[in-house]
Amino acid sequence: MLQKWISFIRINLAVILIVFTGCDTQPSSDEFEKNFHITDVKPALFNDDHNSEGFLIQKSNGNLLLLFRVDPGMEGSHTGTEGYIAQITYYPDEDRWGEVQEVYNSHRYDDRNIHGGITNDGRIVLFFRHMDIVDGRNVTVERYFMYSDDDGATWSGPHRSESWSAPEKPDPRFGVWGTGQMIYNEEISRYSMPGYGNHILYMTHSEDGSNWDEINFLIEDEERVLTEIAAAWTGNEHLIALIRDNRTEPDNQLLQIKSRNNGKTWSEPQRTNMPKNHWGAAPQLLYDQNRDLLIAMVSDRNTRDHSENSLFIYTARPDEVYENPGNWSFEHEITRPWADEKYRNTRPLNLSFYGYPTIVPINENEYLVVFTERATMEGTEQADLYYFRLMSN
Repeated sequence: MLQKWISFIRINLAVILIVFTGCDTQPSSDEFEKNFHITDVKPALFNDDHNSEGFLIQKSNGNLLLLFRVDPGMEGSHTGTEGYIAQITYYPDEDRWGEVQEVYNSHRYDDRNIHGGITNDGRIVLFFRHMDIVDGRNVTVERYFMYSDDDGATWSGPHRSESWSAPEKPDPRFGVWGTGQMIYNEEISRYSMPGYGNHILYMTHSEDGSNWDEINFLIEDEERVLTEIAAAWTGNEHLIALIRDNRTEPDNQLLQIKSRNNGKTWSEPQRTNMPKNHWGAAPQLLYDQNRDLLIAMVSDRNTRDHSENSLFIYTARPDEVYENPGNWSFEHEITRPWADEKYRNTRPLNLSFYGYPTIVPINENEYLVVFTERATMEGTEQADLYYFRLMSN
């Protein structure tokens, strides 16, 4: 009888252990300390075109739209003058991508540096520049914006802004926009797009996205090479921005500035802890208002071996980092796909990681993230798009 009871207890203990330790859906121990977990990285657009840097929005039907740059064919390149603006739809319920559609093609210049966002009324706004190659140099010909009121089916533009200076003039407003997406400040009822040029950071503003004739300067810093910028409004007149310092040195992480008066004045740049030990490029920043949580993304390149380049995700409560820029919490490091065994033989690892992540909510518990890989093939730069889903714990 005693032996039967011992066997009964052993069987039930085994069942309990299987239930509590053998279930694949249970998060790992350190997952409980994180705000998000991530799905597998998958190709979004893998072909012979140079597909790169863009931004995501959610359409009125819940599907997601990526607007980005395409330079077609194997002869396409990072700065080839055949580049044009395209869009592709992601269907989250089916986890699949649609067909690429052309949005705008000048058929003369490189239509590039595509960034933007969507208004509360559903107006999609995109910013870009015409670039040409003159005497072997990349030259900005003009900057434009376009907008769509029907989920990207038709577009108005290209339009110019009276507040943006002509590219040929030595004016600090010269430059392209940053890597962040368009933000909305409820307290001043303005949409804003951060930008940079000649060591100066600025923001251009609009009430509804149909014109961008307001502009204000943030800071000027001759000692640092201030370039790509992403910003967020976090309420109570507070704004925060992350900036790429274009000196490619180890431990040259992103810089941070803040404003406590809705952008009228800004603090001096301070070093963050993103990414740890490496140079940070192409920042992305988003404020999850429901969680009171900032989500930051940054990629590294040029300061370690190409095979080790990664995309980093950090989070923070606004009050944790406004006074302490080194207080961002590390969430995930995603190694570049072409260094992963699953994709290792698809492209050569002969260029640093491109990165340029963009993020958009799918629903209140999940985000979509798209980023860019690249390599040199047949004498030109090849680039493809990858994606994963960031899911709340």
